[in-house]
Amino acid sequence: MKHLSNNDHMQLSITNSIPVHAKEHYSIQTTLRLDQHFSEDGVNIEVRFLDATGQPLNEVYTSPSFNRKTPTNWAALLETAGADANVYMVTGDAVYAERAKRKMLYMLTDMCQGMDIFKSTGWHDDDTYGAVHIGRGIAVLSVIYDQIADSGIILPQESADIHAKFHYIAEMMMDTAYYRFDLEQFPDEKGGKRSNWNADRATGLGIYALIFPEEKLADDYLAHACAVVDWQLEHVVDQDGAWPENIRYHGAVLHRYFLFFTLLQRLKGLDYWSRDKVKKMYRFLIDTVTPKDNVQGRSDSEPKLLSPAVGDSTVDDQWFRMLAYAAPFYATLDAQLSREMMWAWQHGGGVVRDTGAYPCTLLALLYPQPELPQDAPALTSVHFPGMGYIIFRQHAGVWGRENYAIFESSPLTYHAHHDEGHFSIWANGTPLTLDPGTGGYYNGDRHWYVNGHAHNVVQFMDEAGICQNGPLKSLCEDVFFSNQLDYVRSKIPDVHAKGYHRHFAYVKAGVDVYVVWDHIRSQNNSVWNLHTTSTSSDIEKNRIMAHCLNDMKLEVTFLEPSGISVSKDHGAVSGAYPLTAQEHFRISSDFGGDCNVGRDSSSNCSHDYLTLLYPKNREASALVIQSLPTDTDCPELRMYKILRDEQTMFYLLVNGTEQSYTFRCQAGAALLNPHDKATYSPNYNGECHVQVEAGRLTILLTNV
Repeated sequence: MKHLSNNDHMQLSITNSIPVHAKEHYSIQTTLRLDQHFSEDGVNIEVRFLDATGQPLNEVYTSPSFNRKTPTNWAALLETAGADANVYMVTGDAVYAERAKRKMLYMLTDMCQGMDIFKSTGWHDDDTYGAVHIGRGIAVLSVIYDQIADSGIILPQESADIHAKFHYIAEMMMDTAYYRFDLEQFPDEKGGKRSNWNADRATGLGIYALIFPEEKLADDYLAHACAVVDWQLEHVVDQDGAWPENIRYHGAVLHRYFLFFTLLQRLKGLDYWSRDKVKKMYRFLIDTVTPKDNVQGRSDSEPKLLSPAVGDSTVDDQWFRMLAYAAPFYATLDAQLSREMMWAWQHGGGVVRDTGAYPCTLLALLYPQPELPQDAPALTSVHFPGMGYIIFRQHAGVWGRENYAIFESSPLTYHAHHDEGHFSIWANGTPLTLDPGTGGYYNGDRHWYVNGHAHNVVQFMDEAGICQNGPLKSLCEDVFFSNQLDYVRSKIPDVHAKGYHRHFAYVKAGVDVYVVWDHIRSQNNSVWNLHTTSTSSDIEKNRIMAHCLNDMKLEVTFLEPSGISVSKDHGAVSGAYPLTAQEHFRISSDFGGDCNVGRDSSSNCSHDYLTLLYPKNREASALVIQSLPTDTDCPELRMYKILRDEQTMFYLLVNGTEQSYTFRCQAGAALLNPHDKATYSPNYNGECHVQVEAGRLTILLTNV
């Protein structure tokens, strides 16, 4: 740090060299508090670049200056203000009501100032003063006010000030220059009728109207809030009860709905709990649970259910608390749902504390009833087409044997993750590969999380040889579930491929192997990304052996292409696992290594990827793959036999052509296609004749 005189700028320097690469993204995060403006231009960040020998280059990056006061924003005080109000309710000690009042006066003033800036500038670098968080804040502050209103510590002038600021905030929340709640379609998730922002804005306004009936526009605000929620339940929440962004925002919206529905029933006699879509919203949280994860958390913690990380969600979002809050309302209305909600809550860690962005601390004290009965739901493989999740399950609820995979093929574009075709896998209660969820929205690391690099997807390169992100949505064309095989095929409309389908299959029936076929038509090179929750890995020829947690392994075998190049790095991991990062593998055909190296577009780069993912413990032997001949030299027709311990597990037939083809498969016994239940018995030559449609793969089981 240098500050040689009062006339000089103060310089805080980091002199350690940080390696960087062309076409990549990097972030520098600083935390500042300015109680007053600086006399000069303020603060800026300067980045200088060095060449490979450590000599300075001419390139210098200088950030825009920052020069405004940064006092504590309102949101930092909300939870403690709620805690003060709770203590006052329990003890009657006016000291705590006074504390809550002082925080409330500060927060309301800061809210109004921030909303003015937000409206005048459209500032979206931080959502704290946007309709989403102000909606949450006005709801919780209304509750806090109601908790301390009878304490006698609010002076008349303070009461007038509080009411005036609440009124000002409510008026602003109805101003379309502040938030465009009037639009049915909007170009991003921060606007319009469909957004979670609008759910939080409207329910906050409705809760304010319910708690402040003296507000002259209370009836109008309440009618507006109900109209918004009614419209969202009909037009936004899908047929499965999913809020169509991701589980993170499903939970966030349900959280705001909960308090609104509770007060509507208590104060107005309006019943939203019995509505079918509302019930389905709670069921969706149950139906998406992972297996009991015996790694998550501390070493002394009990195994617990998690929510899968997809898009902005992380595995430890803890939305199960919402099930505990609402289960008492369903104890008589829908007893089975209530019992299953209690099961998911109990097995999800029994969390009661309200967490996340701007909690209402009173909920955890009033609503959970741990003594309510519980009942395990019947969890099976399931497809949520509106949300775009396909979940594969086996042995659900059987401790130590439960397997789970989630695949994404989404018709939505919310939150801009380039993750179509991504998958996460648990085996024996252990995560083997995970979606990273997301990091901070405004700390500079978001680019990594939304980038295709962060997900188990194929990335195509442009003409300069630079990896490009894939599309933001895809089309699920086929889903199939059975006790022997789960399967999904999705069309991924990548602009760098003439055609691209990802097939993802889970061969059950005592096999427990995942098959991933990326059927590609493209002149562009590509990279196959895989992240594994592993502490180390071995790479040999066409196989990666990832050494994962709990002595589990993930054996990854590339049947195609025949020659591969593997580079290894590290990527973010979602959740409180004893890993700082996942291992990140980038696999490409064996023509030169790193995906940032340009390649001849006429090279054999458009070959498919055909991959086996085999979760196993340390004693299990490796898979053996035999490539079998076909009656033609066409490279689009392939046939493999998969063996373990010299026993044939299944046959894999791939038809990449545009017409059907009949394979001749040598077998000593009948073979079963679990997809269509067809059985193929060998003829006198020991051959089974199996027709495979164009652009399809077929798996034949030997244990008929």
